[in-house]
Amino acid sequence: MSDMTPIMELQQLSIGYAGGKKEPLFSNISAQISKGMLIALFGRNGIGKSTLLRTMARLQPPTGGTAILLGRELPKWTPAQVARQIAFVPSHPIRTPRLSVADMVGAGRYGFTNWMGAQQQSDREAIARALEATSLTPLAHRDSSTLSDGELQRASIARSLAQETPLIFLDEPTAFLDLGNKYKTVYLLKELTQTAQKGILFTTHDLTLALQVCDTIWHMADDGFHALSPAQFIQSQCHPEWHIVPRGASGAH
Repeated sequence: MSDMTPIMELQQLSIGYAGGKKEPLFSNISAQISKGMLIALFGRNGIGKSTLLRTMARLQPPTGGTAILLGRELPKWTPAQVARQIAFVPSHPIRTPRLSVADMVGAGRYGFTNWMGAQQQSDREAIARALEATSLTPLAHRDSSTLSDGELQRASIARSLAQETPLIFLDEPTAFLDLGNKYKTVYLLKELTQTAQKGILFTTHDLTLALQVCDTIWHMADDGFHALSPAQFIQSQCHPEWHIVPRGASGAH
């Protein structure tokens, strides 16, 4: 059960490339994310899924509208403040030779350590919890560059957990995984929304899996943005002439 008080709310948000074209890539995005929600962001290649994720994570500015984080407009937050509220997992986890899994996960504590980067007991406890939640404790001292693709993705998720943020954004977390690891990853995300009351948003092309597990589907379509329950999404695809959520309207659940 999710707490319906939004952690983040999008109000008529428009996104585009920083310093690029004047015309936005995608416009009129209105939706919200609350605790306990697992949301899949779906749409064709090039429509702006990753750009939306980066805009919501304050990695690039919007071209219009606004994103509100915990009641305050996102541009008013400093990067350090955002790092305590939003964890961002990119689509290509970086393999760094001779970096242990524990140290990789520990990088998620950068917003909490002192100016020397020294970890305190609270940091070590957060890392241990993140390793346990992702079933990586037995691999804590292993070279992270030797992990399988599925293990490396779990380590990336563990790093985001170590940040102890209410929001986690993931860009294509299942893109390079086999079918078994796709299911393991998405069900792990679902479990985290329930046990840790995280709000989690991830981009995906694995629509069948998303419909089975997610609470809401955000669909970036050629006719606009739609936030639908899985049942509503299926029904809208069966009856494409019926637009459940008009373009620009808030359809978050």
